[in-house]
Amino acid sequence: MCDFFGVSASTIRRDLEVLESQGLLRREHGGAISLEPLIYEAFSTDSSFQEQVQKQSDEKKRIGTAAASMIQNDETIAISAGTTTTLVARNIPMDLKVVLFTNAVNMAMEFARRSNLTVSLTGGLMRGTWFSLVGPGAVESAQKINCDRLFLGVNGISIEKGLTDFHHEEAAVNRVFLERSKKRIVVADHTKFSVVAPNVVASLTLIDTIITGIEASEETVQPYIDRGIEVRRV
Repeated sequence: MCDFFGVSASTIRRDLEVLESQGLLRREHGGAISLEPLIYEAFSTDSSFQEQVQKQSDEKKRIGTAAASMIQNDETIAISAGTTTTLVARNIPMDLKVVLFTNAVNMAMEFARRSNLTVSLTGGLMRGTWFSLVGPGAVESAQKINCDRLFLGVNGISIEKGLTDFHHEEAAVNRVFLERSKKRIVVADHTKFSVVAPNVVASLTLIDTIITGIEASEETVQPYIDRGIEVRRV
């Protein structure tokens, strides 16, 4: 890199640090690994999942990086399906040994070759182009796990209605993830606040932490802080 760009090693290191903070690569000893594009993009070029990937992409990358930094070695973590949660999994440090439990097929595809991750999928039926496993099989699988942390994506979060989802089967799986996890972290970009989707996932009393972007104003997040929830704006 130094030879190609004609700059010093310290400059390259600084630039790699910036790119890593933006969720674009992961640094390793002696180099770096690109984290994009996703290996499953060829199967989803017209999907609603891919459309959501492009929305608030910078904010989601920051959220994913901040959330992944909370994970500790030898933890078992649950991660729900979604675009922001995918970025959490993608930013799990390479030097950590982690058991990852998810209902997201795309995560299993993307991280199958990472030696530091043991990836376990729920059962269930795949929900179209969203890559999520839902239904009785997914719920039954999720009921048999115990997790140290959950990273949960939502369609809506509000003071009055709590956490909500547009898809009732997705909401059912996420409710079980919440029940089976010690620490519960919601990852949500600023557009999810004050949105109320039709299906209730959980009340705010079950949430320990919300990680969102600096795009969410202090006025927006203060009511959640007042209810004893830790809120990180990144």
